[in-house]
Amino acid sequence: MVPTTKVHSSPSLLLLLILLLAIYHHRHHPVLARRPVETENEDGFCFKFRVHVINGLSSNANPLFLRCWSLDDDLGEHHLYIGGDFNFKFGLKVFGRTLFTCFFEWDNKNQHVDVFRDNVEANLCCDTQTCFWRAQDEGIFFSVDSQTWDKKFNWTSSVV
Repeated sequence: MVPTTKVHSSPSLLLLLILLLAIYHHRHHPVLARRPVETENEDGFCFKFRVHVINGLSSNANPLFLRCWSLDDDLGEHHLYIGGDFNFKFGLKVFGRTLFTCFFEWDNKNQHVDVFRDNVEANLCCDTQTCFWRAQDEGIFFSVDSQTWDKKFNWTSSVV
């Protein structure tokens, strides 16, 4: 008689495998793997955000046209006049990416901007849980506090 070995499948083995996968995902997820930072937020964690897109252009002759979307949602088209502010809030996805993109168009110029990426802006905007983007005559600017602005993109000329 030849000895045979049996492979036993048990619910506890499956549970252990699921637990190991969850731990691995938690340690390697771009946001969940972050060490929590001290913030002014009540819970001390950065999982909810608001993004502002502001018209900082010098003239209302051509209002800023804006269309924003995520991987899951279309946030619609907007026409912003000087000082106009389109903003939206959201929570980070636990599984998958959180990404919001906006198409800016003004006076035969345009630019596509990823206004929120879970591996970039989530870290930059964590303290206030708010990111700011502003269209100006010179290009597209970014801020975490709406006081100090850094130019991130030049306008691209639209082909007519």
